[in-house]
Amino acid sequence: MIGAQSSAATSTTNTTLGITAGSFSFTKDVGTTMDSYFSHSPSASATIDIGTYAANITATAVSSAGNHRFTVSDLLGSAFTVTIQSSALTVAGGSIPATAIGYTGTAWLGTGKALTAAPTSAVDIGTAPVTFVARNDATGLSAFSQEITLKVAVPAAQKPGSYTGVITFTY
Repeated sequence: MIGAQSSAATSTTNTTLGITAGSFSFTKDVGTTMDSYFSHSPSASATIDIGTYAANITATAVSSAGNHRFTVSDLLGSAFTVTIQSSALTVAGGSIPATAIGYTGTAWLGTGKALTAAPTSAVDIGTAPVTFVARNDATGLSAFSQEITLKVAVPAAQKPGSYTGVITFTY
């Protein structure tokens, strides 16, 4: 129709969106979630096997494979600090002191709020807890991973056996 008027009207509707808090987690990552940052999967083992070496009359430096991935996921938007500390490695009648255990690692890779402390190595993780990763910014989310190699300075003439110990992460 010519000259007819439209009966269109304008109306508004309030809209809301709620986002609930997620969780904070720190894990030895054995999955594939962070593979896009590393271009490979991590060690699928929940433990770190440093390997088997022949007994030696002189001190020996040994190390694990470097694909043991640890992931920190902060979906709470909180500040955090994760420390690492190792016990001694022991076998019946023998011990490798915790001070002989350290690590080296990759750069921390991931997304979200930047980390404030992201060390990639520590020569001694047995004497006292060492900051493994931290963030003091509490305004956003983040997910970061690092792959590490454990390093052990085996003392000279160490008793043969299967040594065990524990690495403790505290957050």
